Amino acid sequence: MPTTPTGQTQSEELSDALTDALDAHKQATEEIKEVAEELGVVHAVLDNRIPDDVHHEDVGIAIARTDELEKRLNESVKVLEEATDALEQEVKAQQATDGETR
Repeated sequence: MPTTPTGQTQSEELSDALTDALDAHKQATEEIKEVAEELGVVHAVLDNRIPDDVHHEDVGIAIARTDELEKRLNESVKVLEEATDALEQEVKAQQATDGETR
């Protein structure tokens, strides 16, 4: 089996690259989840704790925007989770292939 300048086979390097990508996806997904949760809290505070008679136009816009951003972040989390699942399956398939060829 041909090796690369690092001494690894191309399959091992691909597996390492996939594993690194998977780790990055998992980390990004968790960070986006945390931001979405924090944004949800901010939205709830703005929406529930500011009396209607005190609402300024800017506050109303901020409340609507936080709600919109929270929804967009949650959609991004779903996309990242699906991509992470696909990467996990690919890493497992690659590792199984590597195990069979050794």
